[in-house]
Order: sequence, then structure tokens, then C-alpha cells
Amino acid sequence: MITALTIDVPKNSEGIRKLLDILRHDRVDVEVKRARGVSIKHVTYTSYSGKVRLTKIDKIIGAQRNHLLCSENLKFPENSGYKRFFSPEFTSRLCTNMALSVIKTSNCPENLKVGIYDPDGKTPDFLFCVLNYCSDVTVVTQNTEPYYCEMRRAMDELGASAVITSQIQDLDDCKLIVAPYKIKESLPVRGDAVVLTNGCPNAQMGGLIYYKYYLRMPNGFDLIKPKELDEEYFCSALYTLASQYELGSIVPTVCRNFSSSQTVKSLCAYVESISRD
Repeated sequence: MITALTIDVPKNSEGIRKLLDILRHDRVDVEVKRARGVSIKHVTYTSYSGKVRLTKIDKIIGAQRNHLLCSENLKFPENSGYKRFFSPEFTSRLCTNMALSVIKTSNCPENLKVGIYDPDGKTPDFLFCVLNYCSDVTVVTQNTEPYYCEMRRAMDELGASAVITSQIQDLDDCKLIVAPYKIKESLPVRGDAVVLTNGCPNAQMGGLIYYKYYLRMPNGFDLIKPKELDEEYFCSALYTLASQYELGSIVPTVCRNFSSSQTVKSLCAYVESISRD
């Protein structure tokens, strides 16, 4: 069972009402919802005093305290044992799914110069998928062996190969760069290149960078999602904690950065236009 926590602090009252609220006991409500074989325990803590006493919910939360679904605005005290759930794995799948959909939709995918930035070598299978459509692919990784294994498979089954290197400067001519995990260093990319990644990069860099994904949840899951959680985060928990691996095949409807958004169709048109240059 997944556990979600909502903290509700009612707006400040005035006068006698404020005094009565201070004297009221905090309230804890627990609701269990089920959909598509998934159960979620939603704990709502209402604090009338403005203070949150985690000891009041310790027994209810139990062993789930170190991977709670909750708003990113909720901060737990250090050494409390409480921790917000987070995993990059599902967003990594959304990132690569969107990239692959852009490639598949392209009229001439063989003309796309694609870069894969994966320092730890976590997604070598993505290379095989890309080589089904593209012939100009560069992989930048510090963990080369998994990628060499995939390239040997691609050579045997597809007659295709890629450049595998540890040098980030080899990305400088790629038009579409896919980084399935968060970028922690500045990459030397073209100013007009599209970069699909997982979370806002830690370093300033060029390119049109998209890192936030929006999707349509399968019917039913929307009925059990706490309203303050977005779909990407909630599905990440279903994928990681509830083994709902079919969610890993979802193609996002939109990807965004802090100021603009793109669909698969609009991204495809843009990448095709710069590939003709």
C-alpha cells in the first residue's frame, strides 16, 4: 500500500475564533482508496494551531515514513525519519519515450543527428531503440561497456552502429540530445539544439531544454490521486512503489521548461527544420 500525507493548516482566524482554534485539538483523517489493483492510504493532518506534531501520525504512517507521497512544499525536520518520496526512474522513461516518439514521427529520421548523454550508463537499451531509425547517433557516457553491448546487438540485428565516447564535446553538433537523468554539468550543445532531460539541469547551458512532462493518466488513477500532487509525480510513485510498469510506456502529451511547451508534433517539426540547415 502507498501512503500519501496532506498537511492542512486552515487560514488564520481573528478574535475569539482564533483563540478557539488554538485550543482545538489537531485532527487526523485517514482514507483508503483503491483503483486498478492499487491501494493508497491518504492521511490528512489538519493543524489548527499552525504547528505540525509528527508524533500524532507516527503509528498511522508506520514504515512508510521514509517514502511518503506529499507536496514538494512540505519540509520535514532533519532526523525525523520522514522523507518525501522521489525517484527519477519514471521521468526517465517519459523523457526517452517522448524522444523516441519525435524520432518515429520524423519524415527523415535517418537525417537526425542524435546525442545520448548518460554518464552512468543507466539506459543502454535506449540506444538500440534509436538505432532502429537513426544512423547518426553519438553516446556520451563514462560507463561504456553496457552501451558497447547494445551496439554489438544493433550491429548483429540491424546492421547499425553508433559513436560511443566519454568526451562531452562530441555532442556539439547534435540536433536532438536526450539525457534520461538530470544533467549535472554544462554541456557544449548548439544554441538551436533540442535537449530532452529529467529535471532542470544543475548548470547553465545552451540549447532548448525541456525537463517537465505532462501526461494523461489511465482511467481510475485520477480518482485516488491527492489533489495537490501532479500526474507525473503520482505516476512515478505508482510505477516505482506499486509496480505499475505499464505506465512506463506512456508518451507525454507535452514537455515544458520554465517558459514554453512543446508537443511531439511541434518538436518533430522544429528538429526537422534545423536538421535541414
